[in-house]
Amino acid sequence: MSISDFIQGFIIGSSLIIAIGPQNLYVINQGLKKNYILIVVLLCSLSDSLLIVCGIYLSNSLLNLNDSLVITMKLIGGIWLILYGINKIKNSNSHNIEKKEFKELSLNKVVFTTLAITYANPHVYLDTVVLLGSISVNFNNKFYFGLGAIVASFIFFFTLGYFSKFLSKYIKSKKVWFYIDNIMGFLMLFYGLFFIFIN
Repeated sequence: MSISDFIQGFIIGSSLIIAIGPQNLYVINQGLKKNYILIVVLLCSLSDSLLIVCGIYLSNSLLNLNDSLVITMKLIGGIWLILYGINKIKNSNSHNIEKKEFKELSLNKVVFTTLAITYANPHVYLDTVVLLGSISVNFNNKFYFGLGAIVASFIFFFTLGYFSKFLSKYIKSKKVWFYIDNIMGFLMLFYGLFFIFIN
């Protein structure tokens, strides 16, 4: 194994994924709600792995993407995040902690939302696919560089999800959840507007 390439892939992958974005916020939210957290972190980790592999092996082609396609992708992702944020804020006062409504969301809805949050985020392509893919050409062993980035992704998402789940035992108040949902909602709105109007 090329230890150096693996370690650098791990470090670079960690530095790209650790920034708070829509996907990370969603993982935190699901962890706090203890709602299918294993499914959520697995989907995020596997999706990230797929995008890393695509970036490493298709980076030259992806760098030549038509500008209008990139703009359209940003627009669609931004609108989706804005709608998600509005819905989050709208429903922020409707939680019933005593009835454990957090555990009543359907698996299908959680899977769909996780995939939408992941793949509707234009920056996941620009950072994970294009940026990480273009960086990989500087390493002797792309496989181990990519493997390092993938391991970083799994560690990050599982840690984020299950640490949030651990913290959930201390968050019992409906008022606290009101603030959490509003913060999450406004951050989603911010990211949606950012994707549409910035760059």
